[in-house]
Amino acid sequence: MSLPMPTVRITEDYMAAYMTIPSIDSGEKYTVEYLTDVLHLNQIKIGILTENLQKMIDHRIFDREVLVAQGADPEDGKNGYFEYLFETNLSQKPIMLDNGTVDYKNIKMIELVEAGQEIAIYHPPTKGTNGYNLLAQFKIAKQGAELPALKGTGFERLEDGVTYCASVGGKITELNNRVNIFPVHELYGDVDLSTGNIEFNGDVIIHGNVLEGMSVKATGTITVDKVVESAYIDGKKGVILRGGVLGKNGAKIRSKGNVSALFFEYADVEVEGDIDADSFLDSRVYAGGQIRLNGKKGCIVGGMTHAVRGVEAREIGNMVGANTEVSVGVHMTVYGQIATIEREMKDDERQLARIEEGLVQFETIMRQKGLSFRDDPRRMALVKEKVRLSAQIAGRKGKLDDLQAIIAASANASVVVVKGVYPGARICVDEQHVQVKEEQRAVEFKKYMGRIGMFNIGYTAG
Repeated sequence: MSLPMPTVRITEDYMAAYMTIPSIDSGEKYTVEYLTDVLHLNQIKIGILTENLQKMIDHRIFDREVLVAQGADPEDGKNGYFEYLFETNLSQKPIMLDNGTVDYKNIKMIELVEAGQEIAIYHPPTKGTNGYNLLAQFKIAKQGAELPALKGTGFERLEDGVTYCASVGGKITELNNRVNIFPVHELYGDVDLSTGNIEFNGDVIIHGNVLEGMSVKATGTITVDKVVESAYIDGKKGVILRGGVLGKNGAKIRSKGNVSALFFEYADVEVEGDIDADSFLDSRVYAGGQIRLNGKKGCIVGGMTHAVRGVEAREIGNMVGANTEVSVGVHMTVYGQIATIEREMKDDERQLARIEEGLVQFETIMRQKGLSFRDDPRRMALVKEKVRLSAQIAGRKGKLDDLQAIIAASANASVVVVKGVYPGARICVDEQHVQVKEEQRAVEFKKYMGRIGMFNIGYTAG
């Protein structure tokens, strides 16, 4: 007796086929060869799942669809990539601990390597795996792309062609598969009269104190493990002061980047970025970004504090009524500076237009007379003045852009106080100010309907 013909259902994309085999008597048995021939009759050439056919036979799975053939999607190869053996995402902000304190000791602004240290391993691309459907029509996979050799300075590639090692010690950075190792000035002791002032083209790490009267300047970052006294610190790309500042009214801290410090006492601080600290005491502090007093104390007592983007603190002022000013946003002087620059630019542009008109007239007259005019002293004087005015206008435009960026950055700036604000505190938002006469708890000061509004934290105005 011949076996009944199974039915086969194939998906429209020819990526899967299902078979249903009719029931047969106990003495009869299908064979894998027979079922495979049925699939071939249905134009299924590859992808047959022989083990599924065998299971249908052994377990006598009748009158039920079973997957018996399957295609494969192409699997693209992976591109080559570099595995970096150093930290590439450094946290430049302090870490809040469970006990409410802030860890300033482990802020890391730079990653250091030693000569001979492995810094990267290259993983070559992988080949892709082609896909196919049941009709043996193949889908070509993409092959992984090769990367060029690692670019940068301060390292070398070993003979295996994939391992890279530092050839010098210093600060290592990575951006867009370009690695550079820069010089670092590291001092295992104090900056004092024996060491002299430090001025370095790169990053500076000081494992001691910076004593009174000394100066540390760097085009990169400056990290001080212990205390800064009445000294001058200028780290263009950032400053970390793990031991804080005991200024005695003589400390000056400057940076175009961000600054983190355990505390500032009697210090003069100007930063274009953000400031993170545990406390300010009788200091003058300015930040072009935000100021966050987020430690266990988190307080500002005395002095003047200003941040363009906003201030967050636990406490402002103290119980004895210390005069403390905290301001955010834009001072009216900024708008005055903008008006002055715009007026000066208009004057320069009018003068420049007159010079350009004079140059055109000069050249027209000289051509009419058939004379050479390129080296004429009168023309050269006009050209020189044109260059000067153009440079001056460009400079003023840059300053104007900077001031307008400050205004944009100050939008929605506020003073947030998590715990309390005490009498004696003065809060300013843009040109508006309010004198705190009674202790306030958990409040936010911000501009509302043209004046300073004071809101319980969690309440949104409007």
